[in-house]
Amino acid sequence: MPAISVSIKTDTLYNLERAVKRTGWNKSKIAEEALNRFLSELAEDSEDARMGEEAYAKFKASGEKAIPADAVYKELGL
Repeated sequence: MPAISVSIKTDTLYNLERAVKRTGWNKSKIAEEALNRFLSELAEDSEDARMGEEAYAKFKASGEKAIPADAVYKELGL
């Protein structure tokens, strides 16, 4: 299995060691799980940004007028 080396702050190492004691998992398993979750969130955020940019470009190309937030709030009675 491939291995990597990382540097982390002392408090992060302390939290990792506490998690090892709490879960019974080893440091590698916890680090891999955390990294997988982070990378998944990063990919999701990137996809959300891409979709937002695409929607905004489509809106701009449509020529429609934007509705100011205060008009929306007024319409909703907020």
